[in-house]
Amino acid sequence: MVIAAKREIMSRTKWLWLYFRPYWRVELLAFLVMAVIAALALALPRAIQYLIDSLIPSLIASPNTSANLHKVTYFGLFLVGIYLAQVVFGWCRDYFSALIGARIIADLRSRLFDHLQRLPLKFFQTHQVGEMMSRLLSDVAQIQGLFSITLLMLMTNILMLAAVLIYLLTLNPTMTLVAMIPVPLTIFLSHFFGRKMNEIARQLQQAVASLSSRIQESFLSIKTIKAFGQEDVEHRKVNNILQGMTKLYIRNSVTNSLTVNLVHFINMIGPIVVLSWGTYLIAGGGMKLGALMAFYILLGFLYSPIQDLASTNIQIQVAMASVDRVREYLELPPAIVEDARPENLMPAKGEIEFRDVTFFYEENGFRLEHFNLSVKPKEKLAIVGPSGSGKTTVVNLLMRFYDPQNGAVLLDGVDLKKLSIKSLRDNISLVDQDPLLFRATIFENITYAKQNATENEVEQAARVANIHDFISALNSGYRSEVGERGVTLSGGEKQRVCLARAVLKNPAILILDEATSALDSRSEHLIQEALNHILVDKTAIIIAHRLATVQHADRIILIENGRIIDEGRHDELLNRSPLYRELAQKQLRA
Repeated sequence: MVIAAKREIMSRTKWLWLYFRPYWRVELLAFLVMAVIAALALALPRAIQYLIDSLIPSLIASPNTSANLHKVTYFGLFLVGIYLAQVVFGWCRDYFSALIGARIIADLRSRLFDHLQRLPLKFFQTHQVGEMMSRLLSDVAQIQGLFSITLLMLMTNILMLAAVLIYLLTLNPTMTLVAMIPVPLTIFLSHFFGRKMNEIARQLQQAVASLSSRIQESFLSIKTIKAFGQEDVEHRKVNNILQGMTKLYIRNSVTNSLTVNLVHFINMIGPIVVLSWGTYLIAGGGMKLGALMAFYILLGFLYSPIQDLASTNIQIQVAMASVDRVREYLELPPAIVEDARPENLMPAKGEIEFRDVTFFYEENGFRLEHFNLSVKPKEKLAIVGPSGSGKTTVVNLLMRFYDPQNGAVLLDGVDLKKLSIKSLRDNISLVDQDPLLFRATIFENITYAKQNATENEVEQAARVANIHDFISALNSGYRSEVGERGVTLSGGEKQRVCLARAVLKNPAILILDEATSALDSRSEHLIQEALNHILVDKTAIIIAHRLATVQHADRIILIENGRIIDEGRHDELLNRSPLYRELAQKQLRA
């Protein structure tokens, strides 16, 4: 257990250092500022000691002299200088703190976002978006406090504690050692309660993630919720999460308050002993009043860092709960690893080959086994088969959303693993059954495929996709906002905007994955007309349940249970394949 805990601490420290390292020079400057602030803090009790033990007796012995007036003036200016310096260096400390925190956290968020984009598709299928948002925003914000405030305060308090301890030992070593008696108990309490706070913080962050996921899902499904009159049910679900969070917040507050007050009570024992003992020493002539006052003031500087260190330990434990949650995502392996020296194909001819490919999903056991398929450049290949037969898996492997466990997928004779991911996806456009548009203008959605496209290029792409007339009839034309996920457009309109996006990209290969399955007959007709123009000089892979969509393809392959069981043209398969004939009859009955 102890060895495992030490390894975990080392792992966390190493992970944090990766983000801390680029800013160590700024952190060093901040540390030097802290050293100056600590020195200024020690100057004040030293000045009080001088005032009581030296300056006041000197003024009493020789009142109304110009020399004494100068001493008082200099003493006042010295105090003003101390306070002014504290203001200046305090500002520097806060500036460096904000600078370090903001830069590190921006870098951490950027890396986390980039890493999430590279994770396998199954990660996004099994994790809620609200959970990811919580870790990206809420958890990283907790870590920001760790970098910008907690670590700086940790260094400041350690430095202050060391300086004050040395000074106190020079004043009265025995009294200093007596005053340090409560320290071990303070350390124990901060460690004990810090572990409890860590667990509470972990539960709180998870509750925040659950709340975020629940609210997001409710808002995205608001039409369904209203249609079934389930507003009260959703309200109860959110309330249940909020009630759990309320209990955690109370536990967090009570535990923190108990820790702070216990530490404060224990640390009051030292000053009481020092005052009692110091009074006895002054009465016997063993100590001067100024030295006792300086010692008492310095005790505040001694116990204050100890209390702050106890509080810092709790804050670190709380932040570590978020560190662990962010690390959990960052340490997930990416779906695809690019070759160290990838090849580029620009443009590709469009020749595709699946060579003895074996691929399986671990979660459901589905397999493509010894799968072989060749597609010639500019060939129009249709893939049909029952649901779950492996049609979309073929597309996912070609897009390199996944890599096969065995075998190879090749483009123009080059293994996709040796191609740069950008080169591969620049040569392929995917239009699927769930057309996604961003909350932006139609123009911005079309140019998502080619950021520097001109208005003429966009308009030409829209004409090819049979959507130009519709766009022109809108009040703002191509500058019309489409709303979140294209909510202001119909399914057919969204699909044709997505086709225009694919046309603008002008890829060598176009993949249509059930692109017309959810459309009415008129929308499907418009898209089919568009496809007749789009697919002329491209390799096309068309996946469709509707056989009318694929009957004019150059070749149709029939897949069942991850295997190609037949191939040919529509009429050939209809005559000789029982499964193909069954699929056709089902559609006719429908």
